[in-house]
Amino acid sequence: MKSASTPDSWQQLLRGRHIAGQLQLRLDEWAPSLFGFNLLKVDALAAALSLSKSRLRHAVLMGQSGFEGMELQGNATAMPFAPGSLDACLLAHVLDYSEHPHAILRETEVVLRDDGWLIITGFNPYSSAGLACLIPALRRRLPPWQRMLAPGRLEDWLKLLGFEVIERDYFGLSGIIDLPVLGQWRRRLCPRYCPSLAAVYVIMARKRRYPLTPIRQLKPVPAALQPGMARQRE
Repeated sequence: MKSASTPDSWQQLLRGRHIAGQLQLRLDEWAPSLFGFNLLKVDALAAALSLSKSRLRHAVLMGQSGFEGMELQGNATAMPFAPGSLDACLLAHVLDYSEHPHAILRETEVVLRDDGWLIITGFNPYSSAGLACLIPALRRRLPPWQRMLAPGRLEDWLKLLGFEVIERDYFGLSGIIDLPVLGQWRRRLCPRYCPSLAAVYVIMARKRRYPLTPIRQLKPVPAALQPGMARQRE
């Protein structure tokens, strides 16, 4: 279910233009590995991001309420797509503004094909974004603190649903740590040692389905009784 305060553009978010720029840089790096026919973008923030460098042929813009350029109106907890009909899905801060984030993930898992891609961005509640929610002047430009999902918790949910996390990155609300030298240090050490301190995260996961095959073929057990084994007494 979509919150009434869901932003219609990145400018409505705190440091929205900076966040969108950092996300676009990461998507440009990851996009060449994506291929298929159908890409779903949910809501206005995802619609403003591009995966044009991927080999995905067609993008569908779905909104839970109207926004400019929207092609299909639908609820992310009950998507109007056949199971396994999508190759990729982009959820940009959709979970941050939803009362049912786990339901959205379950529905996304259903509509994605096997080995399909899921890209999620969100705010980390245990970071400067979470602290900014305590400041009245900034609170209105962020999702409610209770709706933010920590990246570790989100990854646990994805694993339970059968997704494999392929890529992840984290960055702050300020561009200071994105200077060339500091940016290299952040991208090398932050994902492993201090992801909980980053304000914004972007995760790319892939739906995995492995066929079940028997380890060995069982030999048929001969019947205990064979015809002619029993005789009637005269």
